[in-house]
Amino acid sequence: MLNLESVGMERGLLYETVVTTRNEDGTPNAAPMGVICKSENEVVLYLHQGSQTVRNIKLEEKFVVNITKDPMIFVESTLGNPSEESFEHFNNEFYLKGTDAFLYVEVTRLRDVEREDQFGVSTTTVINAEVKEIIKKKEHVEPLNRAIYGVIEGLVYLTRMDMVSGDMEKLYRHRMKEISRIVNKVGSVEHKKAMKKISEAFSKYE
Repeated sequence: MLNLESVGMERGLLYETVVTTRNEDGTPNAAPMGVICKSENEVVLYLHQGSQTVRNIKLEEKFVVNITKDPMIFVESTLGNPSEESFEHFNNEFYLKGTDAFLYVEVTRLRDVEREDQFGVSTTTVINAEVKEIIKKKEHVEPLNRAIYGVIEGLVYLTRMDMVSGDMEKLYRHRMKEISRIVNKVGSVEHKKAMKKISEAFSKYE
């Protein structure tokens, strides 16, 4: 039975992954994407309309979610596209050779909605997809969730507050607000508890 817990994904959490799709000309495409674990065999993506990934998913209605902690894979797929030698075939789709694990998924629901966030109003493509295959390339798989890094970053700023003043102090306050927002958006209950404790300790400097 397919279960996303087998690759460390918890229901309700958002993970930073790299999604690979097939272009119309048959070449591979890769892009960093946040993927929400909806259930033991379902994921949800919120994608900005107009990207190559969205066009490919709308056309093919299937894609691959690569779980990796390799920084260069994220950099290369953000700044351009990894070389074709970086990809392997699976079920007529592509996955990245350096990935720790990958999910082969098929779209079950796709809709375009208007959403408002800190950047303004934009059209977002919401994709629900069922996981059809889970392939582990490494024994230990740990998907990236930004919340733990936010907690660590928050602790760094907290422990340095006694050493800063003026513009640097203002910068730390601004960053703490953003960190708290991210942790509360993508983190688990434990992440949120940890961030709340940090924020309470930070409040003595206000």
